[in-house]
Amino acid sequence: MATAISSVRVSRETLSELERFQHALGSKTLDEALRTLLVSKRKELVAEIYGSARGMRPFRESDRLDSDR
Repeated sequence: MATAISSVRVSRETLSELERFQHALGSKTLDEALRTLLVSKRKELVAEIYGSARGMRPFRESDRLDSDR
């Protein structure tokens, strides 16, 4: 995958937070730290959206409590 390089303008406070996050993760670059943050947030959102239903199979008629099976 080709990588395009671009600049992003952030406040000094945001840069400072990103650098602390980078250090805490042991990331070599800010890009690596940001990617880690994005992946983590994406997983969190998926878990929130799907909750405990992830991996469940569709209900069958025999799953009903009033079913004679």
